[in-house]
Amino acid sequence: MSTGQAAQYCFVSAGAILNWISSGQLPAQRTFGGQNRILVSELRAFMLQHGMSTASLDLDIGHAQPCWEFWQAPQRGACPAMADGCSDCPVFRSSATLCHEIRPFLPGGTLRAPACANCDYAAARRDPTRKEHAP
Repeated sequence: MSTGQAAQYCFVSAGAILNWISSGQLPAQRTFGGQNRILVSELRAFMLQHGMSTASLDLDIGHAQPCWEFWQAPQRGACPAMADGCSDCPVFRSSATLCHEIRPFLPGGTLRAPACANCDYAAARRDPTRKEHAP
């Protein structure tokens, strides 16, 4: 993607993107024409590392945000099911994106809510523009 496109996702100027590339913070490839191109995966990792929302990028590329990234967002607080963090979470350890994917292996069905309809994460996946409940 171009520096201008990356800037739109980060809500900064193209100049800021170029500064991040020049300082080595954001990896990019240089084209024969002298333009910088950024891999979507590199931009997404950079955005997460710097606390930026990847919601619009994820929506545009069809990427489903894993639940552990969803619950780590500052406005949500911690995952209600795993007070000690993700390392003990069976969803995180299995790399599943939704607890219902591994429901048959979980004692009691799901981890976070009695049903997917009651889960803020599942609802946000159905409608990315939806505002979540307060934690």
